[in-house]
Amino acid sequence: MREKNIKKEAILNTALVLFSERGFFGTPTSLISREAGVATGTLFFYFMTKEDLIDELYRRIKAEAAAAMCRGIRSEKTIKAKIHRVGHNAVVWGMMNPLKVKFMDQFAHSPFVSTSAQEEGVSNFIFLQDLVLEGISEGIVRNIDPPLLFCMLASSFSGLVNYASFLQDPGKRAKMVEEGLAYIWNGIKA
Repeated sequence: MREKNIKKEAILNTALVLFSERGFFGTPTSLISREAGVATGTLFFYFMTKEDLIDELYRRIKAEAAAAMCRGIRSEKTIKAKIHRVGHNAVVWGMMNPLKVKFMDQFAHSPFVSTSAQEEGVSNFIFLQDLVLEGISEGIVRNIDPPLLFCMLASSFSGLVNYASFLQDPGKRAKMVEEGLAYIWNGIKA
């Protein structure tokens, strides 16, 4: 990896940790620079403002989460199985990326994330919108406002990730994830 990319990645990784721990106002750019081991001017070379840095993190994390969530859904035969796969993938990704989940929870509806970044982030989840709309048209998924349904799914998956992350026993964790996914399905099925 080129030195420029290494510095940019160090800034992004450090910002993720600090924003997750300290929030927007508690994380000055000087602290991000110092902790990333770069000059403040270097940070501003890559990101003109702290908001630009947040936008970049938001876009990357949303794209990564969406890519993880849609893995394997084409191999599933039914809408129910596809939605279960998406949910399982979301929970696994969330448990493996707690800082990214925390960042998303903090900044999903934040005024610090630009409208364009939010729109781009949502665009990564078109596959889920298509899946839900297909389920509605087939009478398998409850016919409610799709944006409301997406909001409810996101909150449910996030809650399940948070709960499952605290369970130490892998067997109990797997059981709770499956029970949680069944509960979510029961809430959206027609």
